[in-house]
Amino acid sequence: MRRTLILTAALAFLALGEARGFGSGDKGVAGAQFLKVTPGARPSGMGEAFAGVADDVNAIYYNPAGLGTLRRVEVTGMHDSYLQGINYEYGALAVPILSWTDAKQEKNAYGVLGAAVYNLSVGGIERRSVNESDAASDTFGSSDFAYALSYAYEFPETGLSLGLTAKAIEENLDSSHASAFAADFGALYRWGRLGLGAGVRNAGTRARFSSVSDPLPVTLFTGLGFKVSDALLATVEVDAPRDDKANVGFGAEYRQKFVDKLTGSVRGGYTTRNSDSGGASGATFGLGIGYGNLSFDFAFIPFGDLGNAFKYSLTAKF
Repeated sequence: MRRTLILTAALAFLALGEARGFGSGDKGVAGAQFLKVTPGARPSGMGEAFAGVADDVNAIYYNPAGLGTLRRVEVTGMHDSYLQGINYEYGALAVPILSWTDAKQEKNAYGVLGAAVYNLSVGGIERRSVNESDAASDTFGSSDFAYALSYAYEFPETGLSLGLTAKAIEENLDSSHASAFAADFGALYRWGRLGLGAGVRNAGTRARFSSVSDPLPVTLFTGLGFKVSDALLATVEVDAPRDDKANVGFGAEYRQKFVDKLTGSVRGGYTTRNSDSGGASGATFGLGIGYGNLSFDFAFIPFGDLGNAFKYSLTAKF
């Protein structure tokens, strides 16, 4: 009964958002679009559908409530060779405030703290005059940052976790600057092999360049994760942004243990977020290899005529 009620609440939450215009807005009406670029090679390889899983440090972005289930310190870094010479960098850290193991299970006494930094940058943009026939006089660059601080708590014996992320956002375009503040809220419920997540990303102030300001790309999300077996994980997620149509992503991860401490993973998925660029756009592919507390993950994201994105992540657990 509890599982049914939570699933119904998540679907009602998303339906309410649709009724209020989420998932049906026009593109280009929100600023700080770099906030919608998904980090982490592992979740990216699974169709960017991670809100119902959120079982590692990447939960800071996808669903901060997932941090509450972590029992060890985790740190990750990612480089994304994005489209058209654009680079995306991401680093995150999760630290249980106090954890211990009793006769039944590992527990967190006071929840888990997390921190992350996101950066999207591009250089060599040609500067031109209002006369399009004039040659470029020089070049300039653009660099966007988001600094995040998260907290999550798992309520004992309930399977329910709640999480919150506060973000400071800074955008730089040549000599112009803009800043804003935002917050993410998430909930995650786990029952056996099933996980259900829901929440909102990027709710906050407007980013202002000079006299022009734009709202942030607020997005409602809900997702499911299901462990088909100890080796196979299946995921699905629905995102409803305020400035675009709703996106659906789904994926899977198969993890195989080879010898002591050595594991390998294969991932695949599809997301409608990237499906309108032609070719194989929308599909996602990923590989991972782990040894002990270290793991290296790779994701390949085709964008059709726009090019391809390659994501590389290194994660350590202590």
